[in-house]
Amino acid sequence: MTEHLSLSGVSHGYGDRQLLDAVSLVITAGEHVAVVGENGAGKSTLLRIMAGLETPNEGTAVSHGRVGYLAQTHGLPESFTVGAAIDASLASLRAIEAELDRLEAGLADAEAEELEAYGRLQTEYQLREGYAAESRVEAALDRLGLGGLDRNRMLGSLSGGEQERVALACVLADPADILLLDEPTNHLDARGTAWLEDRLAAHRGSVVVVSHDRVLLRKVATTVIEVDAERRSVTRYGNGYEGYLREKAAERQRWVQQYQAWLDAMEAEQRQAATVAGKMGYARQRDGDKMGFDFKAGTWQKAASSKVRNAQERLRRLEDSPVDRPPVPLRLAAELGVEPAGPDASVKVLDARGVAIPGRLDPTDFHAEAGEKILITGPNGAGKSTLLSVLAGTLEPAEGTVTRPARIGYLQQELELPRRPGLRLLPAFAAGLGGNIDEHAEALLRLGLFRTSEFHVPVGGLSAGQQRRLALARLLLGGYGTLIVDEPTNHLAPVLVEQLEEALAGFAGTLVMVSHDRALREWFASCARKSDKARTDDAGRWVKYSMENGSLLPGSRLQRGVL
Repeated sequence: MTEHLSLSGVSHGYGDRQLLDAVSLVITAGEHVAVVGENGAGKSTLLRIMAGLETPNEGTAVSHGRVGYLAQTHGLPESFTVGAAIDASLASLRAIEAELDRLEAGLADAEAEELEAYGRLQTEYQLREGYAAESRVEAALDRLGLGGLDRNRMLGSLSGGEQERVALACVLADPADILLLDEPTNHLDARGTAWLEDRLAAHRGSVVVVSHDRVLLRKVATTVIEVDAERRSVTRYGNGYEGYLREKAAERQRWVQQYQAWLDAMEAEQRQAATVAGKMGYARQRDGDKMGFDFKAGTWQKAASSKVRNAQERLRRLEDSPVDRPPVPLRLAAELGVEPAGPDASVKVLDARGVAIPGRLDPTDFHAEAGEKILITGPNGAGKSTLLSVLAGTLEPAEGTVTRPARIGYLQQELELPRRPGLRLLPAFAAGLGGNIDEHAEALLRLGLFRTSEFHVPVGGLSAGQQRRLALARLLLGGYGTLIVDEPTNHLAPVLVEQLEEALAGFAGTLVMVSHDRALREWFASCARKSDKARTDDAGRWVKYSMENGSLLPGSRLQRGVL
């Protein structure tokens, strides 16, 4: 059996919202596949159907082999301890161990069937490297920044990111034949992401991963599957992520050319029919020969009528075989050109002195000047998100003081559950912004993160990526002079990430950002180098800080290299 996953005629949706329509797909053994597409297109739904967690409305989904699945939000009970979660992930290996122990006790008097069963189980246990399962768990926890984590800790006592990393370690403790991973790098630092890339690249089975991480997509994926929100279909692309980008660009160019050619042909036939029809009845000027004139005019009008009919027939055929208009891709059209506050370029917009949170943040001084761009990096658990929450004013420090502007735009790392899940998207976006709903609809459309068809979707029914886009839209259209953003690329499609970078590059206000996204950090370093060349007297324009063990290390101007 070479195929590991197959979908046949799968159609699925929620309510009146159709996501997949007659989708057929085969993923072969050992294939490493990236699933891409706009937020809300149905990528997570596709993975759940592959995992057998959702039954499609129509069609069938069949898997051959063990399936390991990681959701965007882990779904483990918060009442579980870390140890219980790990034990649950190793349950099938534990069952094989118990059966091997039982059979070993009676090997001396075993029947042929029992000996055969023992040999089969022992082979499976060895192929799954069952003897190394415990060490794999420890190694995974360590590489994911959870080394030494007390297994008696309740999952509910861990942060959201820590819970996600425990779930990932559990999935990789006993690697399945088929790994289905939904945004596995969202809560990983650079060390953890590099380790995960190596693990996935070396996996002998099939890997299907939904990810916004452009570096991971380039390193791991041999095949790309795009979920098309407009057509409710999936399309396979070979030659890895770079091949997908090339093929996608060429495909869209061909589509645009075909659509334009169809429009031109329609216009030409309409023009010809109108021109000929307009001349009908206007024959040559009478020259005194009434019989000759009538004969010639009649002949001309017959020919003209034939031309009109032919043009109308060609027009009908064009209308019967239309070329669909290429969908306008979601875009980010944010105008963030906020002027720095005050004429003094050295004015401190954010000023924290001796702020501390016991066990999370050591006494820390931090300041950001008007127009300054600051990137904070560091391993998981270093205190980055805690510091940002203190700066934004959503977390009160146990000691120390913070001076901040009256209005700050703050994008948190963790997605908050909607307080009113039944509220529609457009009213949720407009909440607390003032003005009328039509103005907000126009502003949201102009930004380009959502289409009109999505305005009436309840926020409780939005995907994680769509909820992230909603929070981002409120941030970008808030008119803030100071932005604090924590992992802004989480859950966003790669094309939107690149456009977000472009928008932030043109932001004249103050930016404080935390990110593990390696491509975004490369972009930040590139902006820093450009700033160095353009503003030699502006030494503090682009600054990187690192955090370790709750302490903020001295910042440095970025001049060369990759962060």
